[in-house]
Amino acid sequence: MNGVAQLAAHTGYSISGSDRSTGLEIFQTLEKQGIRILLQNGSGISEETDAVVYSTAIESNNPEIQKSKSLNIPLLHRAEMLAKLCEGKEVIAVAGSAGKSTVTGLLGWIFERLGKDPTVYCGAQINNFGSSIRFGSDPWIIEADESDRSFLHFHPQHAIITNISEDHFELPELRELFAQFKAQVSDIVIDEANGVSTNNLMNRDYQIIGLTPERIPLLGRHNVENVNNALSLCKALDLDLQKCMEAVHTFKGVERRLERIGKRVFDDYAHSPVKIEAAFTAVTERYDRVLAYWRPHGFGPLAQHADALRKLLPRLLRPADLFFVLPVYYAGGTVEKKLTAEQFCEGLDAVEFIPDYDALEDKLRAEAGSEDAILGMGARDPELPKFARRLTEVLMVGTDRRAVR
Repeated sequence: MNGVAQLAAHTGYSISGSDRSTGLEIFQTLEKQGIRILLQNGSGISEETDAVVYSTAIESNNPEIQKSKSLNIPLLHRAEMLAKLCEGKEVIAVAGSAGKSTVTGLLGWIFERLGKDPTVYCGAQINNFGSSIRFGSDPWIIEADESDRSFLHFHPQHAIITNISEDHFELPELRELFAQFKAQVSDIVIDEANGVSTNNLMNRDYQIIGLTPERIPLLGRHNVENVNNALSLCKALDLDLQKCMEAVHTFKGVERRLERIGKRVFDDYAHSPVKIEAAFTAVTERYDRVLAYWRPHGFGPLAQHADALRKLLPRLLRPADLFFVLPVYYAGGTVEKKLTAEQFCEGLDAVEFIPDYDALEDKLRAEAGSEDAILGMGARDPELPKFARRLTEVLMVGTDRRAVR
């Protein structure tokens, strides 16, 4: 949402907004661009308001949604507003179940290094830019989200479909959605039909452009796929692949996508089976022992993925690895608590429920050895990246285990 707000303000709209949380760091960035931050109580909505833009996370009883309806003010989904901003632009859309943010950020960086002036909209901070947004001209390189079907609002010139795996919908429905999205692309599509993507994230033939994990700066074979997808589009656009590869080598990744926080602490947005597998496998390729923790981002998603995760984790974890699960993140609103994190952990070897961050810190203090990696995973909870940074300060990963007690 903040990215759409910034792009709209940059385009010339007068923007205000709110969040149920207060004092977020992003507010400072928004206010510097003239965006007013208001209380989420409906007071910012008036007859002078042209439209109210909302995300899928906003419930129908939200006071600003209610106020908008009472005044007959048009409601636009976030993706509808972004699509409106994209009108008349050359658009490259990056979609797929996993890897969207990394590919979007990498494409933006490649285009900049090639002397172009792209506008970039990403779902996470692109570390080379220090922002999720890059203001420029054409093309517009945007991340398009399938989780709420909102990517169907876009009709881009070019697109990348990174992969398709069960996450927010069952596979048959996902395939239909992505087929519809693909049909809306007017020119180049990089997807599994072109042999550059696959539904099995972990068994990818990545020899199309001769890439290997050793040739890229990002950790993990799934990032080989991400780089390959970006370079495949660059090749199709007749860009200089040698210069593109030089840009790849200076790419610093995307925030919370296997982001290295300390010497051996990694923070990742992984929240579904395929993403947890990709992140965990990437770290195990470099470290003999991994202590992982994960916070489910909702009761519904946990229940949806529970069976797949119960099958995955015993296969994924090596004898020395440990996997800790925090309580389900609950941001408020009405929700059916179908399955708790504690119930999910029952009967899983080497998987342990941890009640809070303090208890998790104590556990990691007791277990972390000098050669162990620590991997944090999960979406939505703003404490996850903060905790990863806290670990680098108090855990002193890389020292003798006895010394940190």
